[in-house]
Amino acid sequence: MVLTHREIVIEWFKMLDNRDHSAVIKDLITPEFRLTILPKSTGGFGVPSRTWVQVQEFLKELDKVIEVYGLSENTWIDAGDVLVGHYYSDGKLRSGSPYKNEYIGIFKFKDGKLDSFEEMMDSKYVEQVISGTA
Repeated sequence: MVLTHREIVIEWFKMLDNRDHSAVIKDLITPEFRLTILPKSTGGFGVPSRTWVQVQEFLKELDKVIEVYGLSENTWIDAGDVLVGHYYSDGKLRSGSPYKNEYIGIFKFKDGKLDSFEEMMDSKYVEQVISGTA
């Protein structure tokens, strides 16, 4: 079954809440996949651009503090092999506090698979979540 670019991104969102960091998404990304967290001035929380293996390790760290991401779609602009999305999270931290964030994602595709993902978010808030001060 061939998925649309938007469907691949929705599978990515599901992977986050299901904690399935390897099985489902692996077939939907290229071997060269990279995740870049923007703005670059934040340093990508220690790693400016991550490979898939590095993304899995980063997600495991986030899993310790984020119980549910609760990502929801809002606006999508499909430009061929580039999909730009504006979306929100309405989730929950493991402490019981709400996890609410807003994102802009630029998803680039190659040969029908996700090749790179650049995401801008409220990085100050995420830093607070990671440090336990949110």
